Amino acid sequence: MTDYSAIAARLTSPDQMLALCDEPKVFGAKKQAQAAYELWSRADERFVGAYAGLRAPGGSGTGFVIRLFWDPSRTTPDLDAIRMAIASELPVGMTRADEKATYKGRDKKQGVFFTWQGMSSRPLSAWFMERFGVYACATQLFDESDLTQDVAVVAVSGGVDHLWTLTAPR
Repeated sequence: MTDYSAIAARLTSPDQMLALCDEPKVFGAKKQAQAAYELWSRADERFVGAYAGLRAPGGSGTGFVIRLFWDPSRTTPDLDAIRMAIASELPVGMTRADEKATYKGRDKKQGVFFTWQGMSSRPLSAWFMERFGVYACATQLFDESDLTQDVAVVAVSGGVDHLWTLTAPR
């Protein structure tokens, strides 16, 4: 079982954030860690919680992934029910629109930290929150790690949520 509070307790410096990230050798990661630490430190709200990436229909090329994230101290979602809803109920047009908004909202570099932002204010996230109690956004599937990562680090600053996903330390 993942100890989210222990991960949160480690977010005390840019070096600690870099040590937790999945891609510490990406060009510019050290500089990004400094910016991520500053965002985390000044956030109005923040939490370290659970993350699940699930494939979704409607994408081209590598396909779409629905990035779900939630605070496990507040909710325990039924991931099987969510998988079924993605396959049968989630409007593909909503997924496509959210993927475009998510893509436009990211910074234009290969991001290591807090790449995705502004998710909770969009219709797709509202759809998942209403039905399952989780936040969500849609992106292209960039890497298989999008489906295997299991931790969400969320910082809300100025009313905008920022998401960083990673693999829990073992």
